[in-house]
Amino acid sequence: MSGADTRAGSSAEARPVTVSRLGAARLDQAVLEALERLPDPLWIWDCDAATVIWTNAAASGLWQGARRDIDEVAGSEVSPVTRRRLAAFRRRAEQGEDVVEIWSEPVLAGGAKPRCRYRALRSALGHRALLVAPVPDGTTLAPPLVPAAGLLAAQNAVLTLIARGAGIARTLDRVVELLEEQIVGAVPMAALLDPVSGRLVPVAARGIGDRLAACLDSEALACPTTPLSAAALRGAPILIADLATEEWSSALGHAVAAEGLRACWAQPVLDQAGDAVGVIAVFSAEARMPGEAELALLDGFGAIAAIAIERHRKDEALNAANERLASLAENLPGVIYQRVVRPDGDIRYTYISEGTRDMFGVSPEEVLADPRVLFACHGPDYSRDFRDNLIQASRELRMWDVEAQIITRDGKQRWTHAIAKPSLQPDGSVVWDGIILDATRLKQANLELAAVNRAKTDFLANVSHELRTPLNAIIGFSEMMREEAFGPLGDGKYREYINDIHDSGSHLLRLINDILDLSKIESGKADLADEVIDLARVMRACVRIVAERAEEGGIALNSDIAPGLKAIRGDERKMKQILINLLSNAIKFTTAGGRVEATVGLLASGEIEFAVADTGIGIAAEDIPRVTEPFVQVDSGLDRRYEGTGLGLTLTKAMTEQHGGRLEIESAVGAGTTVRVVLPADRVVG
Repeated sequence: MSGADTRAGSSAEARPVTVSRLGAARLDQAVLEALERLPDPLWIWDCDAATVIWTNAAASGLWQGARRDIDEVAGSEVSPVTRRRLAAFRRRAEQGEDVVEIWSEPVLAGGAKPRCRYRALRSALGHRALLVAPVPDGTTLAPPLVPAAGLLAAQNAVLTLIARGAGIARTLDRVVELLEEQIVGAVPMAALLDPVSGRLVPVAARGIGDRLAACLDSEALACPTTPLSAAALRGAPILIADLATEEWSSALGHAVAAEGLRACWAQPVLDQAGDAVGVIAVFSAEARMPGEAELALLDGFGAIAAIAIERHRKDEALNAANERLASLAENLPGVIYQRVVRPDGDIRYTYISEGTRDMFGVSPEEVLADPRVLFACHGPDYSRDFRDNLIQASRELRMWDVEAQIITRDGKQRWTHAIAKPSLQPDGSVVWDGIILDATRLKQANLELAAVNRAKTDFLANVSHELRTPLNAIIGFSEMMREEAFGPLGDGKYREYINDIHDSGSHLLRLINDILDLSKIESGKADLADEVIDLARVMRACVRIVAERAEEGGIALNSDIAPGLKAIRGDERKMKQILINLLSNAIKFTTAGGRVEATVGLLASGEIEFAVADTGIGIAAEDIPRVTEPFVQVDSGLDRRYEGTGLGLTLTKAMTEQHGGRLEIESAVGAGTTVRVVLPADRVVG
């Protein structure tokens, strides 16, 4: 503390006691003289020195004959509310505001607590001072005005925090701090609404005691007990001039009474949908409603808090998504990566997961620093064309789907399957988002399966070859006996038996031939003998072969070739087998009175279409994919009505694909079947 005791008595005796101090401050002597003559008590506090520097005669006895500096008075002789108001006033005065007015109840001589008005007073040197004047009992003090410039600066301060990515607690704490500065004597707080529990959770508060904080903590909106939860539930401000006259919870009443608080103004923080996401509240020791400026302040900070909370929720959602993605990337049995291929051919990885350690034996950090570390693990065949293939795929923006052999850093051989999707960037770079899977077990299984298939094919080919020789002898001798080339057989039963032997042998030979053909195709040993095929001649020959069976079954058989379509290029024997298989199947599964039609035409795409349509029993939709599998018959029971090996459509599909074509089946149970063989346009001759 500084200065001598304040003198009581006459006006002359009440002249400023620290003349040198006043001289330094250069307070206007004319103003002081005018104040001296006033009958009301007046004193001046110097905000810079935090000291009482002048009193008039009427006020000289109020401070018990001694000046006190503000901090001492505020620390021992004023209420918590007054301490907050004085501290807020000093901050505002130091910020250069020209007119600030607050009020409080300092403890003066004899325990008196006059309500006092504080107004800023500027000295000639720019120092700040408080001119203090008690006001008569019953005087209504108007709410202080919030300067527009101060409000704008405060809002900008919070927006700057949001833009810099400050946490929600720090941002809302700044909102509360600014409210305390802008509304003199305010006891502000901010709470977030927990979307899961539906409770308000206090995040920032200034000057709120433990008792009130406990009352407000985790308050449920479903049963509002304070103005804060009521404002959040209604989505509209709740303004209470005097909590003592309102029926809220007894806990709230006791808490605010203990802290000397009367008014509560609760402003809900609403998101874009109009739903409450939090609450900003201001408690006050003055039993009054907020002024228009204070309402605007609450509304403005409510909007800014909504931005902060929305940003906070989006950040939380983004962080959660990033954590899930990171967890997924680290736990997937493979490697997730993002690489960039620049227009100049430079290849870089912008992200690669920890799976590189297990799969390649190299760390993600090494790959990010130099992708050649990863490329060095490529097998010889893959490494030779990798760069050229990747750059070409980047130009064409086509999917990267590659199976390749790699050699890990410790020398282990593995197979990988890489799949990636490209996206073109504005600068011409191509970003690849992809995954590399360990395909070693699958590759080994496929190799083993291929070996088994080759063994099966070789076995069938060998067995079939061994069977064909005796079968040819059986068929040949049975034909000679059926024709009685060396004399009559005698009993008629012998002729019947010989016919059965011949038919059975012929059927078995056809089966063996089909197996041999299928084995050759699967092993890649069946070559195409391409030649020019006369379509009309081939169609007549095939129809003639099956015509007798159609006639015996009472089935109408028709054929047609599109005008102008004379010849195609293909393997004539295989094309005949394709048509005969399709015609035979159609006749076999069509009942008496039905019809079978074989047509050849050109599609709009220029492709050639062979179609065989029947009015037979049809195929169920779920069985269509199965009928082209080897040895599969839809009617597969022991009592099935239709004979066959189940290889006809399998061979037909395989021979069609040998010609570069495709097999299409359209059918419905009871509505017949249409099978189409479509060959490429480049097989048309002429």
